Amino acid sequence: MKTTLLGIISGIAVIVISVYLKEDRSFFINLQALLITLGGTTAAVLIYFSSDAIKYAAKAFLEIFTKKQMSAKKIIDILIELSKESHYSDIFDLLNMDAVKKIPFLEKGLTLVADDVQPTQVKSILVRNSRTISEKKRVAERVFGVAGSFAPMFGMMGTIIGLISMLHQVEDPSAIPAAMGLASVTTFYGLILAALVFIPISGKIRDRNHINTKIREIIIEGVLSIQRGDNSQITKERLLGYVSDVE
Repeated sequence: MKTTLLGIISGIAVIVISVYLKEDRSFFINLQALLITLGGTTAAVLIYFSSDAIKYAAKAFLEIFTKKQMSAKKIIDILIELSKESHYSDIFDLLNMDAVKKIPFLEKGLTLVADDVQPTQVKSILVRNSRTISEKKRVAERVFGVAGSFAPMFGMMGTIIGLISMLHQVEDPSAIPAAMGLASVTTFYGLILAALVFIPISGKIRDRNHINTKIREIIIEGVLSIQRGDNSQITKERLLGYVSDVE
């Protein structure tokens, strides 16, 4: 979340400073251009994707700013602690631990164990659940990626609209600056939305999805190890093998 906010703030700052250094800064503010670019991109995305895909994208976007990314090492530490605790407490005590309640996927796995579900079925259910989560994030990533490709197109569309307007008003010199402003600024807005918002957000969702998919693999291994009653040291060695793949 910190790097995302830093990137957005620094990107906006660079653009604002660049615009501020110009003598006529009002030239860069054009609501009509923003409406064409942002409104057109939004409309195209709504046509392109299903309502479920839009929901996945909205949720993934909000999670970037509201949900802290947990590290693989922290997950492993929690699982090792649970493995140690499992030799002295029953599974229901583990489920009541705060660390477990904060991680829904881990809670789901331990709940299956508490329900005496067979290890092969526990693994099958969790793997399927993990794949479903990953697929939803891939759809969310694609939504922002497609939006990133549409934004410059609508920027160019605004440019063409501005040029057409300018050609039809050559006899009225006072109307030319407004048409020229629309022609230039829509492309500017389209590039900003694509390069500073949509494409970076798409990449962030992809990166987080990769990390979280690996973390869920670690959780599955840890849950199965706890269910088998493995020694905590064995559990630790099994889980540490995943760290180099994630971090």
